[in-house]
Amino acid sequence: MSKILIVDDDQTSLLLLEKMLEGKGNRLLKARNGREGLEIAFRENPDLIILDVVMPDIDGFELTRRVKKDPRTKNTPIILVTVLNKLENEVTGIEAGAEEFLNKPVHPLELQARVNSMLRLKQYRDQLELRTRFKTHLNGIQKIEEDWKEEKNLGQNILIVEDNEVDIMVITNALKGQDINLEVVRTGKETLAYLENHEIDLLLLDILLPDMDGFEICRMIKSSEEKKDVQVVIVTCLNDLESKIKGIELGADDFLVKPIVGRELLARIKVLLEKKAYLDKLRSHYVSAVNSAQRDWLTGLYNHGYFKDYLKDEAERALVRGFSLSLIMIDVDDFKKCNDLLGHSAGDAILRELGQILRNNVREVDVAARYGGEEFAIVLPYADKEIAKRIAERIQKAILAHDFFDKELKLLERITVSMGVAAVPQDASGAEELIERADEMLYRAKQSGKNRVIVSP
Repeated sequence: MSKILIVDDDQTSLLLLEKMLEGKGNRLLKARNGREGLEIAFRENPDLIILDVVMPDIDGFELTRRVKKDPRTKNTPIILVTVLNKLENEVTGIEAGAEEFLNKPVHPLELQARVNSMLRLKQYRDQLELRTRFKTHLNGIQKIEEDWKEEKNLGQNILIVEDNEVDIMVITNALKGQDINLEVVRTGKETLAYLENHEIDLLLLDILLPDMDGFEICRMIKSSEEKKDVQVVIVTCLNDLESKIKGIELGADDFLVKPIVGRELLARIKVLLEKKAYLDKLRSHYVSAVNSAQRDWLTGLYNHGYFKDYLKDEAERALVRGFSLSLIMIDVDDFKKCNDLLGHSAGDAILRELGQILRNNVREVDVAARYGGEEFAIVLPYADKEIAKRIAERIQKAILAHDFFDKELKLLERITVSMGVAAVPQDASGAEELIERADEMLYRAKQSGKNRVIVSP
């Protein structure tokens, strides 16, 4: 359960925001002024702060600066909400450290979309910090910052999709002098061809293109496993809320209305490139782990030791912070038959491919590990049992659809797995108890016919 702090000195606005967010599975905290908001933020360490700008004691800009300077709350995203519908205020807020800026009256769908996006960003930040700290502990590295500097400089490749030469000039001039690699295409077809052959971090996408609807390009990117992390900013002359909501529902990460203002563009891009960098660094730390003592030599997944230590830390954090943590235990059905009929080399190849399937079907924040032999485990932070069940069923479907060895496997019916799911705090109060509970569900799956997912009731 995520904690959201709402700070507003207007009782009506406070109640409206509370009404929009209630029933969404979050714990809502409220403050009537900036000073009270700071006290609650430092005491409760919320996952998101929704903050009014105009307040009598500490205004929203100053409160944002203080929150971002404090190590306890520096990772907490902030959404500024105000009646001040001026670009200067928006840019000031974002430059103070706020990640989002919404004008009153706030549309419920837009608010919920922004809240969901910011809660994901907080999860990425927390996971990166946790894994970096954990990696430092394991490898004896003294300075976490050195890890960041050693990695590739990520989040700097931007593709502009625009057929209007004046708008292209405005955007390129606004980004001139930044440490950013810019490329320009003018049609939807060129965009898809470029994405096919290049890695980009952010897409500035005009909706009104000569050959294709920009919304369709956004949908295709966000539904692609390889490209879904690309940050998409819809840029258009359309100023209606319906178009904005449509873009957000399709997965767009931000929405800018022409004419583009340079400072606003830079402020927005800064936040989105940071978000993309967190995603990339999560993947990078994963790659680093599988190339160190923390990897399983056969599957490339995290090994048993890393899994046990990580699960212990993450279970403790889940209990303290009050969010769900799920565990999926997975075992290959009748694996001995595979080895007996096909040989151990073929069995190893099956395990390698299973490892790849697991990597392809979990979220960025999840940790997939080889538990031992033909048994695997997946740790799912911020996931209740319903989310874990959906991911388990997605994995099961992917395994059933995968051709391991076409000819050889004619000797077998197919490769299947049984899975058990349990969660903290619902089923266990610690890592070992969680493993035992998930293992118990795995045993039930085996006993009830195999090739199925059993979730702890």
